[in-house]
Amino acid sequence: MDYPFFINLKRKFVILIIACFFYEVGFSQGDEGARIIKLDEAIQLGIQNNNKLKMANADVTIANENLDQSQMAKAPLIGLNMGYNYIGNPKVFEGFYEKNITVDYFNQQASANIYASMPLYYGGVINNQIDKQKLMVSMQESAAKMTETEIKQTITTQFFNLEKLYKEIEITKQNIVNTNLRIRQLESRVSNGQNLKSDLLRTELQKSNFEVSVFRSSNSIELISNYLDILTGLPTNTKLKPVLDGILIPTKEVSLEESLSEAYTNRYEIKRSEINVKMAESSLDITKSGFKPYINANLLFNTQYPAQWPNYTDNILNYWAAGISLSWEISSFYNLKHRANADKLQIDKSNIALAVTKDQINQDVKAAYIRFTESAKNISTFKKDVDLALSNYKIVKSRYDNDFAVISDIVDAELQLNGAKISLNNANIDAIIQYYSLQYAMGKL
Repeated sequence: MDYPFFINLKRKFVILIIACFFYEVGFSQGDEGARIIKLDEAIQLGIQNNNKLKMANADVTIANENLDQSQMAKAPLIGLNMGYNYIGNPKVFEGFYEKNITVDYFNQQASANIYASMPLYYGGVINNQIDKQKLMVSMQESAAKMTETEIKQTITTQFFNLEKLYKEIEITKQNIVNTNLRIRQLESRVSNGQNLKSDLLRTELQKSNFEVSVFRSSNSIELISNYLDILTGLPTNTKLKPVLDGILIPTKEVSLEESLSEAYTNRYEIKRSEINVKMAESSLDITKSGFKPYINANLLFNTQYPAQWPNYTDNILNYWAAGISLSWEISSFYNLKHRANADKLQIDKSNIALAVTKDQINQDVKAAYIRFTESAKNISTFKKDVDLALSNYKIVKSRYDNDFAVISDIVDAELQLNGAKISLNNANIDAIIQYYSLQYAMGKL
């Protein structure tokens, strides 16, 4: 029985167990203090706490207040005027200040009136202004919805980018464990003259590159976590670790025509452009209202004391009046001509902007659709790459263990396997990201 062989095998097995233990401890320490978060939770926090969305919702509230204010133009105008004067005794002069006579005058004077005015007809300008303000409310609501959708998309993308980095670190750290085992083997083989010192140095360089990769990915995790903290309103510097429970790689087939149809129906950019056309039309209606007369109903109640001056009597005079007033700015027939033409041109411009928006959405949907189908097809390719790289690694390792391959061969094989695993992981995550990007382009996120 080859006892040295079994002793050597047992020693390698113990080293492997110890290395795996330290690997797991090190990895868990790297995640220590990280907050576990799901995608739905992150999105909900973003909707509740994001400052940009709060500003958009505040604009909606302001627009509704302005709508209520514009509706007050239909309400009657009611006012109160009051006045009091103390009048000194006047002097009447003869000639050029030669003689004067002081008149014993009634010194107290007071007056008050209450008035009301109700608009009867303003050429439709009040109703048009109210309709325009309603469009402004719709515009702000669509802006808030667009902001919410953008925040969802950003959170989703960063969430999966974070998961991608954690997986890269996990794969790379496993390679560090394997490299540490190889370094220990090589140290023994170099001391026995079985391998060159350069083989050991090359393996140590490989380990160093792995550690640099982990360090960079860890820093990227910190940055993305901080960005997600800002998006979701969590305390800054909260390290996040995503959980993909229930999230699967999408396999549903989606046609480009269906995607475009959904986008034209759901995208708020189109709705905003359509509202802009209606607002331009409303501005033209308001301008045309200037060609028409304004009619008001008026009511007045007046009281004054004394009743008359200068031949006053110590009495109070009260009276009321009711009537209708009409005002018509005749000059508006030529003053408003150019403004009406400008409003018509603005309508044409808004229609062109609507067409441009549809073209942009068409491009967005097509790009997202192509990227999604591309990422879905890439998965099978990268799975095959992993299988090939793993088979190659096993062959090279067997040759190396039997001294038929040099250390550079196994290092290259391991690098290929590591790259293939990371590429497959990235392809899986990218497929999910591109799926959500397509949902965003379709206006369904």
